[in-house]
Amino acid sequence: MSKLKKILRSWGKIANPSLQHHGFKSYGKDGFGRITHGNVFQFFLFNIHRHTDTFTIDIGIRPMYCENGEHLNLRPGNRLGKMATKPGLDKWWPCFTDEETDKSVSEILDLFIEFVLPFYNSTRTSTEIIQSYKKNFLGRSKFGNRVSWGTPCYECFDFGYIYLKAGDFSQASAEFDKCYQFVASSTIESEQMLTEKYLKLKQLCKPGNKEATEYLEIQTQKSLLNLKLEKWLYADIYKTIIQQYHSLTEQTEVENLLLTIKKADITVGADQLARSILAVAEGNITELKKIFDTNYLGNPRDVIMAAVAKTKNMSYFSYPFDY
Repeated sequence: MSKLKKILRSWGKIANPSLQHHGFKSYGKDGFGRITHGNVFQFFLFNIHRHTDTFTIDIGIRPMYCENGEHLNLRPGNRLGKMATKPGLDKWWPCFTDEETDKSVSEILDLFIEFVLPFYNSTRTSTEIIQSYKKNFLGRSKFGNRVSWGTPCYECFDFGYIYLKAGDFSQASAEFDKCYQFVASSTIESEQMLTEKYLKLKQLCKPGNKEATEYLEIQTQKSLLNLKLEKWLYADIYKTIIQQYHSLTEQTEVENLLLTIKKADITVGADQLARSILAVAEGNITELKKIFDTNYLGNPRDVIMAAVAKTKNMSYFSYPFDY
C-alpha cells in the first residue's frame, strides 16, 4: 500500500467524520476542501516527503473570483507546521507504520481544529479575507506571519479582485495599478502582454459598475470549471446533509438531487432553494423526493415559504446555515 493510501485510510477513519460536519469533502486524489457561501475554496492537500516516511498538509484558500488556472495556488495559506507551531517550524509527521500514521493523523486533526479552522472561518468572504489581511498600527495582521498571503510582488494579483468583490473600488484600483506597474516593468514577454488587461480592470473599479459584477461572476465560473468545482454545493449545505441524513446512500442521493437545481429554470437562488428544501424535508428522504417530483411543489417560492413557516427563518434562506 502506498504512503498516500495509508494516510487517506487513517484520515477517513479518524479525521473525516469530524471535518464533514464543517462542510469538507474529498477533492482530487490527495486533498479535501469546501466552498464557502462567499465563493472561497478552502482546501488542504497531503504532502508526502520524497525521501522519508513522513507527511504534512498544505493549507490554502482560493477565492473563485480571482484568477485560477487548472492547478491550485497554495497562497494565501501555509504548511500546517508553520501555521500551528510557535516558532513556525516546517514540521513533518511519521507514517511508517499504521500505528504511527493513526497517531500522526490524530495530532494533525487537533492542530487543524485549533489553528486552521479559525483561519478558514475568518476568510469565508472577500470582506473577511480583507479584515484578516489588514495590518494594525503595530504592523501585524490577524494571523501574523502564520499565513502567507501571497508570493512577494504577486499579492496584488489576488487582492485587486478581492477588494473589487468587497466593493472597495479605490483599493481595488490601487491593487490593479500595482499589477499594471509590475507587468509593464517585467522583462518576461508573457507578463508584458497583460498590461492592457490590468488597465481595463482599473476602469471597472467604479461604484455601481454593473460590468464589474458581471466580470467577477464570469471569473468565478471560469475558476469553478478550471478547478473542477462546478458541481460542488456550498459548505453549509453539505454540513446540513451530513447532519440530517446518516447513510452514505441517502447523502449521495440528496446531494445529486440538490445539484440538479443549478440547471433548473428558476427565479430564486439555487442555494436559497436548496436550503429551503432541506428545511422542509427535515431529514426525511421521502419528503425531499416529493418536492422534486412535484417540480418544487409547483413553484420554488412555495418551497421557500413553507420552509419559512416551519422555521421562522425571516432571511428566507438567503444566508447560509451555520458551519
